[in-house]
Amino acid sequence: MLMSTTYRLFLIAVTATIICFQSCVPNNKSVETNIQISYSDPEIQKIADLQDKQDMAGLYAYFNHENPTYRYLAVTAFSSIKNSLSGDSLMRMLQDPVMQVRAAAAYALGQNGSSTVTDRLIASFRGKDTLDINNLYNANILEAVGKTGALPDLKALSTVKTYRATDTLLLQGQTKAIYRMALRGVTTEEGTARMVEVVSNTSIAQEARLYAANYLARVKNISLGRYYSQLQELLKKDQDPNIRMAIATSMGNNKDSLFLQPLKSAIHNESDFRVKCNIIRSLGNYPYFDIRDVLLPELKNDNIHIASLAADVFQKNGFVEDVPLYASYDTMPLPWQVKAPMNGAVLAHTALYYTVSKNAFSERILKNLKEADSPYAKAAYARALSKDPFNYALINQQFKQEKNTIVKIAFLEGLGDILKNPQFFKAFGNNYGRVKAEILSILVEAVNSGDVGQMATAAEILKTPKMAWKEWLKDLSFLKEAQSALKLPQDIETYNILGECIALLSDTKYEPKRAEYNHPINWNLLSTVTDSSIAAVKTTQGVIRIQLLKNTAPGSVANFVELMNNKYYNGKVFHRVVPNFVIQTGCSRGDGYGSEPFTIRSELPQIYYNKEGYVGMASAGNHTESTQWFITMSPTPHLDGNYTIFGKVVEGMDVVYKIQQGDKINEIIFIK
Repeated sequence: MLMSTTYRLFLIAVTATIICFQSCVPNNKSVETNIQISYSDPEIQKIADLQDKQDMAGLYAYFNHENPTYRYLAVTAFSSIKNSLSGDSLMRMLQDPVMQVRAAAAYALGQNGSSTVTDRLIASFRGKDTLDINNLYNANILEAVGKTGALPDLKALSTVKTYRATDTLLLQGQTKAIYRMALRGVTTEEGTARMVEVVSNTSIAQEARLYAANYLARVKNISLGRYYSQLQELLKKDQDPNIRMAIATSMGNNKDSLFLQPLKSAIHNESDFRVKCNIIRSLGNYPYFDIRDVLLPELKNDNIHIASLAADVFQKNGFVEDVPLYASYDTMPLPWQVKAPMNGAVLAHTALYYTVSKNAFSERILKNLKEADSPYAKAAYARALSKDPFNYALINQQFKQEKNTIVKIAFLEGLGDILKNPQFFKAFGNNYGRVKAEILSILVEAVNSGDVGQMATAAEILKTPKMAWKEWLKDLSFLKEAQSALKLPQDIETYNILGECIALLSDTKYEPKRAEYNHPINWNLLSTVTDSSIAAVKTTQGVIRIQLLKNTAPGSVANFVELMNNKYYNGKVFHRVVPNFVIQTGCSRGDGYGSEPFTIRSELPQIYYNKEGYVGMASAGNHTESTQWFITMSPTPHLDGNYTIFGKVVEGMDVVYKIQQGDKINEIIFIK
């Protein structure tokens, strides 16, 4: 009979179960323990190239190498490759004599995400380490269990209370494990209680508290009302804005009326705009008339992030009686990020059959669209038009006339929103089939356009299960022909979206296409980068200085520097701005679908999005990166282990916060 998970788990165990695989680790005589990474070393370059090619056999050969740096890098490579077939080999490396190598193996096993290794991970926790059980290896074992384990493992993780506030690494491992479980949809009351306990204890190190707070912001279907006292106190008084913003989000996601008043109070007292952004999002989950008067003043806030989020709340949650109020904002000198969603609020909340007044206001929106200077403003007004289902014909017409792909894509997205509108069937009654057919003709036109952005957007709509396109599309040849005409690896994102669409409509399973190795690391170029090299990004809002992390992501840094040297980023826009999340740039098209005829590999060693200002590679899935990158405005731990980090903002976060959609990079200066 198996002993209970709790008994087996971690610190509770009296002795650690150690499975020795002596043949797969170096001889213990005169063990070298120093890890020294220098990419001028040809052998280290070779290991990085093997990782880039995802040559697992070639990497395994280094598992026996006497140099611990080579073993460490070979093991670390598997945290980026994420192939569960490496599980047994990585398990053996948990017995490596060097702590950093063992820790890297534990982290890589977690990255693989295979449940087959969970029990062996638990057995490998060293409850009686000769040095100190509060170490990186044990912490990584805990986190790996969070990525691979099941409900019983979570219950065991959550009930370990013997870690002291000074056990910094163990507490980080425990909180990250419980957080990773929540991201996978595995939660328990015990886990929630433990995370509240950790985040409320200010004597515990910041990183563990941060993950505990972000757990509360992400957890689903668990009431937080019993923790009202602790949470409202944290929102009101915690010194760390990163904790406050996560707590604010937790109060909104929970939708417990107890939290309404603390949120309303906090919006007046909060000084950090990022926390205020999260408060506004959370207030949007509460009854309209409870939040209306608190949010109305924020529409005129000088901070565009705050004002635009407030406008989004009115667009989503408004009320028919306030439609004249929403309409009044059309005559005010407000930025398009506010005016467009307020325009949308008018159409969204006017009674369905008040067609005369809605048609008249739609003409005003169309006028705003025509007069807008920016394609992003035009796109926002295009989406506002879609808030009235009866505007489908107008949108069809505008789509055909529009030349700018950014705006055309917005019109397509608007048609998708009309199809998802709960009032769609009510609006058209027996004619809904005719209307759906007219929209379908536009979607087919978009797929046949040869434009990757339009193709992807239309395919996303066609692969929406609730729209029931299977009965409408018996001949899928147009989708297959469009997919086959795409160029790989450049168009891999659209290729896979079309593949998923075809699979759904034909009741088959689709395995996403993976880009073959196609863009070797330029080692000569990387040699020009030092540990202190800076990329000074000159934008229309000011300068952002980014330290390049060559030892963390050599391939991504080399790629970035090559593009920078070739002036590729000069004139590129920040096409995506999400308040208190990211700003994103590097797209050749300006709509997020642009790429170049190459992809690079994801580089995912143990580094975390635990602060603001990390610079990451944008992707459509691992190993699809090319030219686009983003900067985070705050900690984003849900991105950990999935998006390459290749830089960190060291100066100019105030500029990051000022960037708006449509701002540009003037040039990037490389400072060695």
